[in-house]
Amino acid sequence: MFRSVSDRGLKHYLEAISKYPILTKEEEFKLARKVREKKDEDAKEKLICSNLRIVVFIAKKFRNQGLTLSELINAGNEGLIHATTKFDERKGYRFNTYSVWWVKRSIYDAINAERGIVPKSFLAKRIQSKILKFVQRSGREPTVEELAKTLQVDEGQVSLALRELIPPYSLDETFEDSESPYLESVILDIEGSDNLITPPPDEIFKKKVQKERLLHALAKLEPREQEILKRNFGLGDFDVHSLEDISRIMNITRERVRQIKENALRKLKIVMSRRKPRS
Repeated sequence: MFRSVSDRGLKHYLEAISKYPILTKEEEFKLARKVREKKDEDAKEKLICSNLRIVVFIAKKFRNQGLTLSELINAGNEGLIHATTKFDERKGYRFNTYSVWWVKRSIYDAINAERGIVPKSFLAKRIQSKILKFVQRSGREPTVEELAKTLQVDEGQVSLALRELIPPYSLDETFEDSESPYLESVILDIEGSDNLITPPPDEIFKKKVQKERLLHALAKLEPREQEILKRNFGLGDFDVHSLEDISRIMNITRERVRQIKENALRKLKIVMSRRKPRS
């Protein structure tokens, strides 16, 4: 299995992991159950391999922090592997949502170790513990607001303490409540390997056409559906937003945002499947 990568083998690694299919929720839960109940190594392997592209997607966000991209990917892979030992599908959330925090934490630790940085304040250490408990319970990272409420301190204090734990650039996007392996695959294919290696001209054209098709298909959805997908996946002029962020911006409940997102993804998949790429 392609867990480890060297600078020299990066191109081959990216090509290899792109061949692993992204799992549906049902497939993911079936594998996770085998891992949890039977310690099934084959199931664990499949669960890890199907999420290796997510590690690359996250690792790209932390380049120029003292580690090579290969080192960042290897660190992230360790977090992904560890996540499989902690994941409990009975709680209902997706593995790709849950594993993001473990991947990011492993990358944070690697960067901070390279720089000789360790958390010093008592609050930073408390935050580490609270985040871990929150992720185990909810399957996602807590917001600054949620941390502040749990710790009973000001949000400003939390933000300041987080700087001890997190390198300058942090990926706020999560694959939250994802029922969208299809769209994730499209987005990761569009954004996954660009700037990592120089692709051939025909591959650049292919990705450009792919992105044009995605944006054209989005235009077929209702305005509110378009906005939610663009905000959640960071498309067009939007930065990436969590479902909670979107619920506050659009003044609707988080659950309603999730429902609209799921419905929009189903529509988008139908539209994308009907359109053929231009030759």
